[in-house]
Amino acid sequence: MNNPHQSTQPIDESTRAEQLAKVNALLSAPCDEDWIAETEHIEGDSWVEAGVMAKPYVEYLKSLTPEQHRFLRRRMRLFSILYPELEGWLQSWGLGRSFKAVYTEARQLIYECLKQPTPEQNDWIDALIAEDDQNLPRAERTLRAQVIPMLSSLLTQEDRQALADIAAQGMAQGVLQMVQVDAVPPVAV
Repeated sequence: MNNPHQSTQPIDESTRAEQLAKVNALLSAPCDEDWIAETEHIEGDSWVEAGVMAKPYVEYLKSLTPEQHRFLRRRMRLFSILYPELEGWLQSWGLGRSFKAVYTEARQLIYECLKQPTPEQNDWIDALIAEDDQNLPRAERTLRAQVIPMLSSLLTQEDRQALADIAAQGMAQGVLQMVQVDAVPPVAV
């Protein structure tokens, strides 16, 4: 079947580059500080929606105060720094098949720990985000180097035990699955 909206002729490189530039501009706009500042002042029915599924989310965003928007944006920035560091740290544990379950639980635990940060944690978070905004080379990000010790300090003994239990369960399931595969009688050739 032919799609009436799809051209059957090849696209030349300059047209492809132009289309790619437009797509990149659209995708990067929500990350641009000027764009964000501009959209913080949108009033009335000026919102742009991405479809029916976005409607509840857009309604939720419309209901927020500017302070709530700043709070959510700060949380998003924080976890965009913390979660990749957490992932790398957990990968160094050699969890194998248990990694995904342990990572999911660890993310939730860290999120819960930072729902209501202490004043000291708030100061550290603000400094971490400010350092990230500077786009310094990785070696010069002194606060970023403190993320793993900070994450470790957030986890209680009970949290660590929960992660260990999840890892053990995942390893046990993996072993049991492998034993079942090995227990199948060989096929005669």
